[in-house]
Amino acid sequence: MNTVRHRPASRFARVVVGVLFAVATSAQAAGEHVRVAVIGGVKMCGVWDHLAPRIEAATGFVIDTVAAAPKEGVVPVFRHGDADLLLIHGSDESLALAYKSISGPLRVWGANEHVIVGPDDDPAHVAEATSGADALRRIAEAKAPMVAFRDPGSHGVLQRLLRHSGVEPSADWLIVDTLPDVHDVLRFASERHAYVIVGHIPVAFWKLRGEGMRVLLKGDPSMRRPYVVLEPGPRHPADDAARGRARIVADFLVSPAGQAALRAADHEAGGPWVFPLP
Repeated sequence: MNTVRHRPASRFARVVVGVLFAVATSAQAAGEHVRVAVIGGVKMCGVWDHLAPRIEAATGFVIDTVAAAPKEGVVPVFRHGDADLLLIHGSDESLALAYKSISGPLRVWGANEHVIVGPDDDPAHVAEATSGADALRRIAEAKAPMVAFRDPGSHGVLQRLLRHSGVEPSADWLIVDTLPDVHDVLRFASERHAYVIVGHIPVAFWKLRGEGMRVLLKGDPSMRRPYVVLEPGPRHPADDAARGRARIVADFLVSPAGQAALRAADHEAGGPWVFPLP
């Protein structure tokens, strides 16, 4: 029978903690900075404001949040070299940065949640559903209108739920949005007495509004969308020192200590808003 030995792992953990402490102390003394661009929702919900100081305490670096905006606002900042680290959804845009060697490999560090919003009277009884797939079956069976929102995250979640539920999309109940402005989606759905899948954070913080609409289903892990951290790749303008600092911060975010920091920051922000790795 093999014997599991815990002592070497304990020694290793002590070495890692010692190295991180030494790096943090040295960096703090030097006043070294890491410029971070973060997708807007992480900042909007308050999690970033509680997480950034924890990153500073763990690494000793000063975290400069140079941009907090939708992807259209943060991707160019990183691509042009004005940020050393990018926190964004796993998406076509983030994959393109890796493909072009502007970033290194994507690493998942958390996720946000999508929810189903619908009319107050809830004709399909979505509030009684046990999951997003169950909710979709109820909407299809009731032939209640549902908006197929063209936002990439919401569209991806809808496609996933269609597969899981076995529901066939039909023009009898599924409406494609024709919105020039994505921020009008809840108003668009409200006017049609329809359901729609949207990100929880923009609804909760009133970035998306619709009269007579409320969140009817949340908490389904299959309706989450991952956040990834991107470090500079070979074609990013960062110098070697900035690359090293970005790597340390990224390593921290995906580490057990970083995940514990995320959980604490999310709790302080009144979450759940940003979910740690399972």
